[in-house]
Amino acid sequence: MDSITRFAAVNTKIKTMEGEFLKDEDFASLIKLESVTEVARYLKERTAYSEVFADVEIEDIHRAMLENLIKQKMVRSIDKIIYYFTGDYKSFIKSLYAKYEIEELKVIARSVYNGKGAYDFKYSAFIGKYSKVDITKIYEAKYIRDIIYALQGSEFYKFLIPLIDRNYSENPFRFEMVMDMSYYSILQNKWSKLDKRDIKVLEQAQGIIADLLNIQWIYRGIKFYRLSPEELLNYTINISCRLDFNLLKELCYSKNLEEFNKIVKSTKYGFMLKDDGTTDIYMERRMDRYIYFELKDMVRNNDLTIISAFAFIMFLQYEIKDIISITEAIRYKVPVVQANKYIVRAL
Repeated sequence: MDSITRFAAVNTKIKTMEGEFLKDEDFASLIKLESVTEVARYLKERTAYSEVFADVEIEDIHRAMLENLIKQKMVRSIDKIIYYFTGDYKSFIKSLYAKYEIEELKVIARSVYNGKGAYDFKYSAFIGKYSKVDITKIYEAKYIRDIIYALQGSEFYKFLIPLIDRNYSENPFRFEMVMDMSYYSILQNKWSKLDKRDIKVLEQAQGIIADLLNIQWIYRGIKFYRLSPEELLNYTINISCRLDFNLLKELCYSKNLEEFNKIVKSTKYGFMLKDDGTTDIYMERRMDRYIYFELKDMVRNNDLTIISAFAFIMFLQYEIKDIISITEAIRYKVPVVQANKYIVRAL
């Protein structure tokens, strides 16, 4: 199938859905509100999120419920994109659900580990969306191993079962890292079956994302977990764009954070680290903004490729992330000027 036939219709649909993104004035209005209820009312009455609030009493909405509802918007949007594809392309887009299911499984694992259980997550938008497992078993989990067993039959299971076979103690950190590695393995497998032009553009986009995540991971591993260089390297993502294996290894074997920072600042990703004490606070936001604008450029320069669909899903992810960040800022009465520093979209 040629690119015009494959992408013309879906790209037209994506353009229409992009028109539903919140505008700067929407974010400027949201960030000035004073309660979760007000945020929900604004989204219901004045934005395209109205569809997921249709049958909901605004006054009954709490923060977790709001998050699950707006994520339903993402589910519906991805499903609309999937409709336009067939074969390996449909399979690839479906695999993007794995990322969001993994993120929620990681939160559940940490909650279970801390003795809070998983019941509060029963209205999750993404649990089971990719894995297709019996979600009741996940919500009944008392231990992380229960979550692993509940995922039997999914593509995640083969990556997770060694955590039990090797008699590792309950550890959300290892669970999280293995889940992240499983996602990139699944994603690479799916995109390897696409046309060469689409593989190339996805390798570039995902390579940049992986570069940034690897830097973040190694930084945290050195500073907060005090992990060995071998373990740091073992858990790096095996995809890259500008950081080759030797450079990753050099970062993992840094003698200290000072040496690590010096190496990172010699790369194009030096913007992630600052000497003003803000690295821990804003690293993730800096990463997200960088990815956002890199994807914008890639969409402009790679017409009629899979990148338009991939980028749209990422952009919607960032929008939802910003709404959640704003809601959290409102809950904790963070001043508007300060709250603005935590969102991906710069106002």
